[in-house]
Amino acid sequence: MIPLRDHNPTRHFPIVTVSLIAINVAVFALINLRGDQAAHLAYSMVPAEIAGKVEKTIPAPPPMVSIFTSMFLHGGWMHIIFNMWTLWIFGNNLEDALGRGKYLALYVFWGYLAAWSHIAFNWDSVIPTVGASGAIAGVMGAYLVLFPHARIDCMLTFFVITFVEVPAIFFLIFWITLQFFQGNPGVAYLAHIGGFVAGWLTLKIAGGQRILGHRIHYDHDD
Repeated sequence: MIPLRDHNPTRHFPIVTVSLIAINVAVFALINLRGDQAAHLAYSMVPAEIAGKVEKTIPAPPPMVSIFTSMFLHGGWMHIIFNMWTLWIFGNNLEDALGRGKYLALYVFWGYLAAWSHIAFNWDSVIPTVGASGAIAGVMGAYLVLFPHARIDCMLTFFVITFVEVPAIFFLIFWITLQFFQGNPGVAYLAHIGGFVAGWLTLKIAGGQRILGHRIHYDHDD
């Protein structure tokens, strides 16, 4: 089930979300156009380095900083396209609801918590980890709290391609459930789960939909 758009209008232009997307795309393009795999490795996150069990053999930022830099790296075209599209769908409304400063701070915060969710179970791993997926999962978890009934247009690819409109709560619970059963060793599913739970819990603690006041409005007409 692939999300295509949500029916949830915003009041302000999502400058932070657009900037995050632009930075991610620019970094991806720069590294790939230059073929600079050394930079990709230098700025990726390696759990064993965070744990102090191994050291980088190339010039690189401190391990704790690599958690941040790894959020702006991606492993391929499909990785970045899906991540940035998902960030656009769910991030613009969250930015609108929380305000630019809080949204950006929480995005980074959720990214760190997602990374530690992965590190906690992979202390010995020397496999580089990259991607904004953990932070974006936090955005999705927060969206579930604030906009559970917003409508999401999705594409289903089971045998034949079909298009459906479902409540956000259905899509997001479906998505997070899948993370427990996926088996691709190249994907940090624990980071997805940790980020999602962090986003959901943060907004629950902050008061949930009460922080929106009377501003909830879903567009069902377009």
